[in-house]
Amino acid sequence: MKTIVYISDFRLPFGLNFVKPLTKYTDCRKILIIERHQLHHPERLEAYFDEIRYVDHLESVDAIRAHMQQILHSHSIVALLTPGENAIEIGGQLRSEFGIPGMQRNQAEAVRNKWIMKQMLHQRGIRTSRTAIALQQQDYLHFSATYGFPIIVKPLSGYGSINTFKLSSMEELLHYLQYTRQEQQRDLLEEFIHGTEFHCDSIVCKGEVVFASVSQYLYNCLDIATQQKPPASITFPEGTEADFIQRIEDINRQVIAALGINQSVTHAELFLTPEGEVVFGEIGARIGGSHVMPPCIKNTHGVDFFEAVTDLELGTYTFMQQETSNKFTGMICFPSRAGVIQHISGRDDYADVPGIIEFNVSYEVGQHAGAVNDTMTRSGFAIVEGDSFEELRQTLLEMYDRFVIEVAVPENV
Repeated sequence: MKTIVYISDFRLPFGLNFVKPLTKYTDCRKILIIERHQLHHPERLEAYFDEIRYVDHLESVDAIRAHMQQILHSHSIVALLTPGENAIEIGGQLRSEFGIPGMQRNQAEAVRNKWIMKQMLHQRGIRTSRTAIALQQQDYLHFSATYGFPIIVKPLSGYGSINTFKLSSMEELLHYLQYTRQEQQRDLLEEFIHGTEFHCDSIVCKGEVVFASVSQYLYNCLDIATQQKPPASITFPEGTEADFIQRIEDINRQVIAALGINQSVTHAELFLTPEGEVVFGEIGARIGGSHVMPPCIKNTHGVDFFEAVTDLELGTYTFMQQETSNKFTGMICFPSRAGVIQHISGRDDYADVPGIIEFNVSYEVGQHAGAVNDTMTRSGFAIVEGDSFEELRQTLLEMYDRFVIEVAVPENV
């Protein structure tokens, strides 16, 4: 029987928007492979999957491979969906091993390994940060002497700005080398780019960018992860008078072609410097912003990214665009605090705020919330529309400031 295998690194059923498009493939058996701790209330997934298989850790490729071999004994796998950042390389490896269509090992490596990615772009003459791989202490010292401070230190295949550091002086660099870096650790070093950060979210079908949307972050991703700034961005509607939008889209297309991305949604991050230069940051072959960006894009442009992910993998994608009010749409993620929730703001606390499209808080009173160390982990989010960029920016930041989360910290924490 034709089978779709879905490897998830999202907490389910919280991420149901990612799996809902599977329901239209009634002629296929659907099998979910997921980490045990990521699945809550498996009964809620009965409408989407015929079978659920577990692994202890997503990094356990051998365990996932064993599941794939068992499935292939009695089923024909027509598609392997790996929509989360952590699963992209695994998906590429397994597709190449088992002869499954879709993004292959070499393509997945190019969109996950930042060194390979940026070398391929340098070879095309696309402006991006200068980089180096650091294997020993002298590599860090040489790079900082060549390009000056600040420098960026990050994992070769990271995500969400986790374990990414901005080092602004020799003192900070030496502290990092002595107290943070592990022995034999390999880091990617990057030139720091001064500028405003944007993201360009695209749909690529048969090698052609059939749709692209440009949005501006209210705070750069590194500041979100390291300075507790709120994750927030605003999507520009069609016809916005800003010349940088077209330049961002042009570089985005060049990057997609250079990296050989042929059949995927993409999320690229780029910078606009004070001098007006657009500098490429990085790109992922995935939905950006997990649950928050697709609603923004759909509200402003009428394009469904959740559906595109599945249809592209199955080879059935046809570009469709619904009519919209063509407004600016923004998202803001609310803060989280480690501890047991005593009180948390809800939708009713924002009854006076116009333009709210979606409001979601993922915690309830009595639940335990975790700390934040990346650009994604927060207690909830809001999607809001507005008539102008500045008006919407003010609305989003005011909502963030009004959000209340009170926790009790157990004595042993």
